[in-house]
Amino acid sequence: MVSLELSDAVTDLEQIIALQRLNHPTVVSSDTWATQGFVTMEYTVQQLQTMSGKYRHVVAKHKDAVVGYALIMLKDHRASFPFLESMFQDIEAGVYQGKPLQESRYFVMGQVCVAKEFRGTGLFKKLYHALREQMRSDFDYVLTEVSAKNGKSMRAHQHLGFENIKPEETGSSEWKVIAWDWR
Repeated sequence: MVSLELSDAVTDLEQIIALQRLNHPTVVSSDTWATQGFVTMEYTVQQLQTMSGKYRHVVAKHKDAVVGYALIMLKDHRASFPFLESMFQDIEAGVYQGKPLQESRYFVMGQVCVAKEFRGTGLFKKLYHALREQMRSDFDYVLTEVSAKNGKSMRAHQHLGFENIKPEETGSSEWKVIAWDWR
């Protein structure tokens, strides 16, 4: 049985980092990328604490072990993450449903991951729905950036309701900025 929790506990954050490392492109084969997806960022405990602000990341646990997570990245903390500045610039240059995103109430999904043995169980969707329950009263959208090479992740996000905020983009961009409207 898997439980979902809101957490900023250091032990949970350390387990998130361990799960990131198991699913990073430097560890997984390109064959696995296509069928299982991958994560591109490896955060530190301090970064995980900073990025969520007053909110808490969503963790999925099985027998006290983190087997999935959904990370919150508030735009208010973007200065702490200069390596993500181009993502924030892409987001804020975007227009979604006729409204400039820079004028919108949004936050960024910092990363979502489900351990290999728990994939295909609906946990991805449950993580996002738990995140929505926590954040919905303060935000209209959640945005994220997905690598064009990560078809598994893109399909999972689209199935949930995410849409490309730049539909005119060609396939040449490495990253696709996508949004889920909660209004």
